[in-house]
Amino acid sequence: MIPLTGQDMIYYLAIIAAIGLAVYFLLETSRRPKEPETETKELLKCIKCGYTIEKEYSVGDFIGLVKDKCPKCGSPLKIIAIYDVVKKTPEKTLKPPKQYT
Repeated sequence: MIPLTGQDMIYYLAIIAAIGLAVYFLLETSRRPKEPETETKELLKCIKCGYTIEKEYSVGDFIGLVKDKCPKCGSPLKIIAIYDVVKKTPEKTLKPPKQYT
């Protein structure tokens, strides 16, 4: 067995500490909560009768764009809002415990 000097021990401790920090940072980054999934919607409103409808966002759409026709009166629909909606995820249901007889 080779005797270790004080300087060798410091190097080994520094290497072990560096490996420990690397493992710690890897674990911390994997624990971050994921951002919820969203979908972009747009709200269209009839210029004449005030009818509103929510539709999926299309690339290139912007607030104020006249798009589609009103199903009630046939007037143009104008985009009045564009926003993100969080997708709902199905909640896990807990099964009741088994009854042993």
